Amino acid sequence: GNMNTLIVYFSWSGNTEKIAKDIAKKTGGELFRLERQIPYSEDYNTCAYSEAKEEIDKKIRPDVKRPLPDVSRYDKIILAFPIWWYTSPMPVWTFLESYPDWKGKTVYIFANSYTDDPNYFTMSIADAKKSARNADIQPGLFNKDIKKLDRWLVENGFNN
Repeated sequence: GNMNTLIVYFSWSGNTEKIAKDIAKKTGGELFRLERQIPYSEDYNTCAYSEAKEEIDKKIRPDVKRPLPDVSRYDKIILAFPIWWYTSPMPVWTFLESYPDWKGKTVYIFANSYTDDPNYFTMSIADAKKSARNADIQPGLFNKDIKKLDRWLVENGFNN
């Protein structure tokens, strides 16, 4: 397996969790669930239109559960999340900004969204570049492209 691969995921409804677990199984990488310290409401409207909206509007970095993984032990990090308000959920920003230097690390962004708009994927990649200092941020797969996961893993050197 690929012990030097870390799969970090944020999942509210469980969709992203399924994707992350599939990637972990196929790569042999280690799995880490990123969670907000105070969990988001289980009620969609409260979570989306109150909690998440306020964080994105005010650019709040919410506290996340620690300890966070030691990213220095990995060469490749796959980061998976749902698109919230056109970009990654703010706990993802907290995570990326928790490390002073990502030099030498490749971070692959996987995102899923109810809306198929590729601009959201582009925006979340741009935001990750701002948050993860010196990281090599690369696009992973967005939405339905997840069907091409096996081929993507081979093309990007994740062969188990």
